[in-house]
Amino acid sequence: MTKVRRTMIFGGTRAVLAGPIIAALFGVTACGTEAGEEENAQPLSGAQLSKAALSQGDVAGYTIREASPGSKGGSAGASDESCRPIANALDPEAMAYDGRLVERDIWKTPTGSKAADASYRLMLFSAESTAAAEKAVQDLKKAVSSCGSGFEVTLAGEKYKVRQVLLNKSAFGNESVDFSLEYQMGMKRRYVVVSSGASLSIFSASNQLDNAFIAVPDELVDEQKSKLEGEEG
Repeated sequence: MTKVRRTMIFGGTRAVLAGPIIAALFGVTACGTEAGEEENAQPLSGAQLSKAALSQGDVAGYTIREASPGSKGGSAGASDESCRPIANALDPEAMAYDGRLVERDIWKTPTGSKAADASYRLMLFSAESTAAAEKAVQDLKKAVSSCGSGFEVTLAGEKYKVRQVLLNKSAFGNESVDFSLEYQMGMKRRYVVVSSGASLSIFSASNQLDNAFIAVPDELVDEQKSKLEGEEG
């Protein structure tokens, strides 16, 4: 079967001590060590990413399937250079260190005869370093703030008009971005990007029935972050 490359634009259809002084010293030491380990996290291998990525049974109520990125379709581009980090988040192959990228299609498991109306896409990849992953998130935050009136994005050689960019309040900490895109053709997609060590997870959410903005479920993001932290040690 021929595998067709799908980008994030289309979601699932087209990541007791002896005294107070000793206690304080041990507290500082522990925190410092943890911070140092986080800052020096090494990029996960492709095999580690595959193991860390969400899989069937990880989150109750969801069906999770492995998806293939397919063949490379060229670098993502933007009509306004300040908006390029958004384009990269939609199709992050160019950001993936040594091509280390895995994807998952996710949807809420339907009950009875009711068809699934919400679909989600996960793209999980390694950055070159923790600093690189954190910088990607910060650059994306700036782009979302400055590109609110829209821009033209190029993905896999095709151009799409983004009508507006909306910044949402993120429930996943400072190392995350939650934003929505409305495309000229009427499509509405919401995205959550989270960095963890030297890894980045990107989720998209879409409603296939009424084409409305829907949130990325907290349980998906939290479980993915937990699995990454476990793999990173």
